[in-house]
Amino acid sequence: MARHIGGVRFLALPLLRALAIVAGAVWVALAPPGFPDRGALTLAVAAFALYSFGLYALLWIRPRLALRLHVLVLLIDLAFALLLIFLSGGARSTLFLALLLIAGLQSYYYGMARGMSVAIGASAAYVAVVWPTLDQVEVANVAIRIAVLLGTAVCVGVLAEVEERERLEVARLGHEVRAREEFIRNVVESLRDGLVVLDREGCVVAWNRALETRYAVRADEVLGKSFLDLFPNFRREGVAEPLERLLRGEIEDFVLEGVEHETLRKGRVLLNLKGSLLRENQAPAGAVVLAEDITERVALERAARQAEKLAALGTLSAGLAHELNNPIGIISSRIELMLMEAESQGLPAEAREDLRVLHRHAQRVARIAAGLLSFARQSPADRGPVDLNRIVEDTLLLIAKQMSQEGIRITPALEPTLPAVLGDANALQQVVLNLLTNSREAMASGGEIRIETGLMPERRDRVRLLIADSGPGIAPEALSKIFDPFFTTKVEGTGLGLSVSYGIVRDHAGTVDVQSVPGKGTTFILSFPATSGGAA
Repeated sequence: MARHIGGVRFLALPLLRALAIVAGAVWVALAPPGFPDRGALTLAVAAFALYSFGLYALLWIRPRLALRLHVLVLLIDLAFALLLIFLSGGARSTLFLALLLIAGLQSYYYGMARGMSVAIGASAAYVAVVWPTLDQVEVANVAIRIAVLLGTAVCVGVLAEVEERERLEVARLGHEVRAREEFIRNVVESLRDGLVVLDREGCVVAWNRALETRYAVRADEVLGKSFLDLFPNFRREGVAEPLERLLRGEIEDFVLEGVEHETLRKGRVLLNLKGSLLRENQAPAGAVVLAEDITERVALERAARQAEKLAALGTLSAGLAHELNNPIGIISSRIELMLMEAESQGLPAEAREDLRVLHRHAQRVARIAAGLLSFARQSPADRGPVDLNRIVEDTLLLIAKQMSQEGIRITPALEPTLPAVLGDANALQQVVLNLLTNSREAMASGGEIRIETGLMPERRDRVRLLIADSGPGIAPEALSKIFDPFFTTKVEGTGLGLSVSYGIVRDHAGTVDVQSVPGKGTTFILSFPATSGGAA
């Protein structure tokens, strides 16, 4: 009801009016037998009650209108009060208290000036009403009552002003607190890094927008739940122990750098974690954990180091290949002539076989020289918009059947609205073919290869190609060398396939990231700038 009529402050109006009705009814009920104006007084109390009930109804149906009629209501209330005083004994009537009530309410709700005006006017009207019943004793009583009436207006007005100032101060402070909370909330939500706040039991009480968008975990999924129960991977990744010590107040903060974390829905990421203890009255009250995702930065740094190293190797390879090409060409052609002469002159079979062996190895050296030139080349010849989905589909046509026969299941997930990339289709197909061939050769007993295309989650202006296999993975000590020329773990490999692929990707302004866990497989993530023309 208080909310309906405009607040708790206005709730006193109907309650005090009800008190006045009850007081009038009690006075009529207890009036002495033979009281001369009993009938008229009863009618006046009944009229006041009806008028008050009507006012209640208006206050409930149209509260704003009822409050706007306050001057009219004041005049009618004063008229009823004076009438009841007149009918209940004039100067001897105790219903004079109604005037105190009216003056006090006017001071409280409308200020001391109005309260004093009402008190003075009511005093004058009161004197006029009780004048016929004044005797020597009642003069002093009436004077005291008028003094109390004026004093009530002043005191209540002063209290009302103090209460109003305090109420405005509380409202101002409340507004400042809400503004500060909103500012802090905006700062937290605007952070690029993830921020999670835990209570002393380790349950999530705040989860910012960066964590929602980056890891596809909504705040309503985690709020109020145990952080370590929601993300159990943190226990085996070494985060649980310092976090639990922080929540117990044994340490004030912790810093963990380069934590490899397996997220719920976005795969493996690298995080820098900083935790700080929250205290309330010197007691541990929770913790704030700031999560900086350094996955992309580390990948770029690794790519930059690799590019720098391979650039030097590319220069060396180009020179070496150039020096090899001419002599190996002469050697091959001379061996071919010697083979022809050997056939025509009928040389022994052993001599002819020796020449064939020499010719095969000369061809092998020629292919290596060609591979070195391909690795060292600076830019593809012909470039245009290329649909990576089409590249993947064409490549699968070449090797999918053979893989299926070897027990390898291929699971493609190609984004149909993938933007085109600017590049050399043949060179890019060579990259896809190299990666798929490596995956196939790594899974001699079968397995699964996932091929996905789409936009980079963090950079929507780049296209991503992901090739992941369920093979044995790459040893950590070999992972940093797989793009080096001539590095290979295969018996028959030349060690140039990934090096050439890396050179092609780099020439397309692309990046290559490799994630591998021994025993769980290897994932290559390639990214290329998307063309502005939209989907291919």
